[in-house]
Amino acid sequence: MFLSAFSPTPSIGGDEVVAGYTLGKIIGYGGFSTIRRAYSTSGGAVAVKIVRHSDLLGQGKVPLARKRLEHEAEVWASLSHEHILPLFSTAHKPTADYFFMLYCPAGSLFDILKREGTLPQDEAGMMFRQVVRGLRYLHEVAMYVHRDMKLENVLVDDMGTCRIGDFGMAKRIGEGENAVETDDEHEASNTGIHRAVSVSLSTPPKRHLKAALLAHHLPRHRNSTTTSAQFAEKVHSFQPGSLPYAAPELLSTLPCLSDPSQDIWALGIMLFALLTGRLPFVDSFEPRLQIKIRHSDINFPSDVGRSTERVLRGCLDRNVSSRWTIAMVDEVAWGVG
Repeated sequence: MFLSAFSPTPSIGGDEVVAGYTLGKIIGYGGFSTIRRAYSTSGGAVAVKIVRHSDLLGQGKVPLARKRLEHEAEVWASLSHEHILPLFSTAHKPTADYFFMLYCPAGSLFDILKREGTLPQDEAGMMFRQVVRGLRYLHEVAMYVHRDMKLENVLVDDMGTCRIGDFGMAKRIGEGENAVETDDEHEASNTGIHRAVSVSLSTPPKRHLKAALLAHHLPRHRNSTTTSAQFAEKVHSFQPGSLPYAAPELLSTLPCLSDPSQDIWALGIMLFALLTGRLPFVDSFEPRLQIKIRHSDINFPSDVGRSTERVLRGCLDRNVSSRWTIAMVDEVAWGVG
């Protein structure tokens, strides 16, 4: 457990205790939630997502938000796989809801790319294959479409294992109307979902991923707002949020049932970002970004090898009928890095 030695000793005296866990310091924020570290009676560290009802009330989103939370908890609790972020327990109090999950000290893939700029292809390939395995379980065993696959929603634990999280948008395969109809609702609970930002990145010497995580051990979970001046040397336009990962068919006016192919497109965007340190479609003006996603050519990286480019093209095929399935991706994912 290569990060365990760097985990701070829990402070227990006088802290709030919920469902047998002692709440610790804040490690991140969501649109309507706070992520804190927490400790079991044995001292083991977990992360807890806290949604306070007063925050929902202030935004006038109580019925919608509670419905989303109940849905996410139901889906999340039904999942069990090495590459799915485990939900340990939930607690519902008069003032807040609590979701206790695995603590992932390395943060998300988005956090890692912000810190490192780009990754060696073998390490990007290793991470990609883990995400593919988790997504294959979701599609073929659990029969869900995630509908919000992105770098921010894959966390990395203290062993370097990638874990897919955030199931608030998940739907059964073939369920629902046009997925974009609920994106505005999801935007309310994800800061900056369609907003262009400039993320400052340094370009450090290439190192093994575990060494990089050790050197930049920051206890952050998704939607953490912490930044550092050490990344001011080089600026990349990098948009957090869901729109840059949206499949072209989701941006049309036609009804669109939940389909695994939508996750495959997002998976291709994630692989592109892991390999290049940037997203293929970026624009600060949302309507223009949608046009780019639907119609612009993708400039595939030329130095990643034929096998990797084949995977990228299979995932990022605008023709839904010929876009690869997760099984097809998994069969050749070994060739990425």
